Amino acid sequence: MAPDRPDNLNLIFDADDTLWHSNLHFREVEREFAEALSAHGVEIDAAAVRPVVRQFELEVIRTHGYGRGPYMRAMHLALDRLVAPASAARLRPVVDEIGARFIARECEPMPGVRETLAVLGTRHRLLLFTKGQRAEQLDKLARSGLAPLFSHVEVPAEKDVEAYRRLVECAALDPQISYMIGNSPRSDINPALRAGLGAVYIPQAQAWEHDHDELDRSGTSRLIEIERFPQLLEVF
Repeated sequence: MAPDRPDNLNLIFDADDTLWHSNLHFREVEREFAEALSAHGVEIDAAAVRPVVRQFELEVIRTHGYGRGPYMRAMHLALDRLVAPASAARLRPVVDEIGARFIARECEPMPGVRETLAVLGTRHRLLLFTKGQRAEQLDKLARSGLAPLFSHVEVPAEKDVEAYRRLVECAALDPQISYMIGNSPRSDINPALRAGLGAVYIPQAQAWEHDHDELDRSGTSRLIEIERFPQLLEVF
């Protein structure tokens, strides 16, 4: 069910895996890490690397938050777990090189994102609300070229119900004319709905498993599901 289409709605966007690919890049770095171990004589099944990296990734998130920098910290911790100390010392510069390329990687908007946002910006107020490390996310936003399209940007450590309520207050939003748009039921959709906003779910095949959750369809008619980002122009 689509909402009425008045002007001057508040459209709030997630960034990673909504405006540009993110998890896909993390998985590519994970494969590069496993290949580097093999290339430097570490005999380990690539399939055994992922659960170890995953374990440390979740641990680092609790202390350092989300982001490419924290992920590389997790990679170094995984290195220490997976190989002997002498090999870890030899491989650490290799992992640092992988991390440097990863952190500097461009954040090219997904197909249709730039054009869709440009049109929506003529009709509505656009905001960005994406979790992670503030400096890293703002740098990615600047390099994407999309920053001028947003009138308000916030980077919370986590996107839960209370974070959405703080956004409503800080950005002076009327929840009845505000919609959160993203790919994650856990971070973008369910907490926004529970905070009284509408939400638009755009699934991504390469979404991070940590963001998996069942969509909360209970008691709301303000959940909209679409398949592609440009379809927002048909909704708003």
